Amino acid sequence: MSDSSKVGNFLEDKFLPVASAIGSERHLIALRDGLVMTMPLLIIGAFSMIIAEFPIQAYLDFMAGVFGENWNAFEGILMNATYGIVALVACFGVANSLAGGYKLDGVPAGILSLAAFFVINIIGDFDGEAAWPAGTFDATLLFTALVVALVVGEIYRILVQKNFTIKLPKSVPPAISRQFTALLPGAVILILFLIIRGLFVLTPWGSFPVFVTEVISTPLRGFGTSYIGTLIAVFGEHFLWSLGLHGSSIVISPIFEPMWIVNMSENLAGARNIVTLTFYECGVWIGGSGCTLPAVVYMLLFAKSRLIKQIGRLSIGPGIFNINEPVTFGLPVVLNPFLMVPYILTPAIVMTVQYIGTVIRVFPLQNYIVPWTTPFFISGILTTQSFMGFVMHVILFAVAFVCWLPFIRIWDNRQYKLEQQETQEA
Repeated sequence: MSDSSKVGNFLEDKFLPVASAIGSERHLIALRDGLVMTMPLLIIGAFSMIIAEFPIQAYLDFMAGVFGENWNAFEGILMNATYGIVALVACFGVANSLAGGYKLDGVPAGILSLAAFFVINIIGDFDGEAAWPAGTFDATLLFTALVVALVVGEIYRILVQKNFTIKLPKSVPPAISRQFTALLPGAVILILFLIIRGLFVLTPWGSFPVFVTEVISTPLRGFGTSYIGTLIAVFGEHFLWSLGLHGSSIVISPIFEPMWIVNMSENLAGARNIVTLTFYECGVWIGGSGCTLPAVVYMLLFAKSRLIKQIGRLSIGPGIFNINEPVTFGLPVVLNPFLMVPYILTPAIVMTVQYIGTVIRVFPLQNYIVPWTTPFFISGILTTQSFMGFVMHVILFAVAFVCWLPFIRIWDNRQYKLEQQETQEA
């Protein structure tokens, strides 16, 4: 048995079962699903900003001349309706998904999670009027919303499974019976959060959200969005992908995405956070996880092996839209110790170049969300609203191509020799 086969078998026997168990963990799935629910709103809000603030003066003058000076007033309205309610949508979505993971009706859990979230937040006094601050609903308290959703989902599950519910006759319509099922668990949950709120008033933090922000969110986000934290995200995602598991769903969506969304929201308010959601999705994913689009271009244009050429032809269409399963499973990269090396290292190198370039202000910040399937190069312009975003993507593509080149060339030559031997034997 070759050394390559031994490594592949070791990974399959030792790491794959553990990684698979992590990937099916209910709470991580709930966090992923809840955040996915916010994506359509974030994309709509980002496009409203792109339309209202597109950095070409001739375009802005034209729109103002046709629609009036206040033509872009729609931006604030849509931003309040999209970015402005991210925490609420995630709070409902996570609890709903977590309860559904236990085969329970998730809607009551989601509603109770929203109610608990409002119980835990303290209303402020604004010019004599009592109201929740706007930051209660947007990404400012996203971590608080996620914590509340997970706690409420678990408490709701325990109480329902212990039959701490009101049972109505079968003749009662299910829509009504379902709401009474949530009555007793809801009372327990809201009273519990009311007690938690009262207890935190007595602490130095003054409220539960402030505690979460100062003790959990800020330190965690400080590390998770640093260069080292992002490097860990890159390694974790691509190592899992190389085992055949969806590393993006296991690592990126539930763990790092909330931090990157908060960073992006702060940037739109004037901050300067380097790592945002689009920094990763539109910078590290060049043709998908593993930065495989440059490898596909090589396979399509320069490969000698019939198999590699065919994979290139099959992969170029999906790869343009950042879908690269034909490469990951076709070359294959999965459980292939040789191709796992560029698959993991190339994104790390690309991220490093992008990070340094942004720190020294050669590359612009990426603050505007576009669908992750937006073709590379185009997304560079849209996420930065700058032509330098396109230049940045050209540089990153070149870096990824150089990283992949020796490995994909060796793999191509190996396959070509095998095909030649098969032809001679035939």
